[in-house]
Amino acid sequence: MEILDLKAEKRTAVRSKAVRKLRDCGQVPAILYGHKLDNVMLSVKEDEFGPILQSRTRMVLLAIDNKKESALIKDVQYDNITDRVLHVDFSRINLDEKVRIRVQLELVGESVGVKDGGVLTHTMKEIEIECLPTAIPEKIKVDISDLGKGKSVHVKELPVVEGIQYVSDADAVVVSVHRPAEEKVVPEEELMAEPEVITRKPKEGEEEAESGKKA
Repeated sequence: MEILDLKAEKRTAVRSKAVRKLRDCGQVPAILYGHKLDNVMLSVKEDEFGPILQSRTRMVLLAIDNKKESALIKDVQYDNITDRVLHVDFSRINLDEKVRIRVQLELVGESVGVKDGGVLTHTMKEIEIECLPTAIPEKIKVDISDLGKGKSVHVKELPVVEGIQYVSDADAVVVSVHRPAEEKVVPEEELMAEPEVITRKPKEGEEEAESGKKA
């Protein structure tokens, strides 16, 4: 994965009013932490951080006071209405040390079960992986072409990606195709069973007449 340069400045503004003023000036509040070092309050230019987000890279080389630090974009907070970036968490990394991070799972192909009337449920949209920072993928693609009705794809069935280890529960369901609610599955033994013969219950008079005939 590509590492992009990003200039950052230390900040002292932490109160809400000061932070809002920072955003009004086109700055995004941020924090850098990790590796048992002190947390550093930062700000980055919104118009410089935006293209980095669009590139989908997860690593940056932060330039702070003429010093550069490799960092992972750990978390990005957005405004619920405008989608504007409100805050960024950066985590210090060593390019030779593995990191744990969540990446997107993308479904590809059209499920045969869906074509046959099944309903697709995409349970897990992201997955936690462990790998070297330089091996972090943008996304992991999951082919669901052969996924039939009543079938699921679990974490342990995800594609093998060189240099990547899945950390999430191996038995967790990623995606499944289930039958529509109105579609009832009839067990085979019921289909093979003999039909039940239902006879009409005789009326009271008919019952006495039958008794007389037998006598």
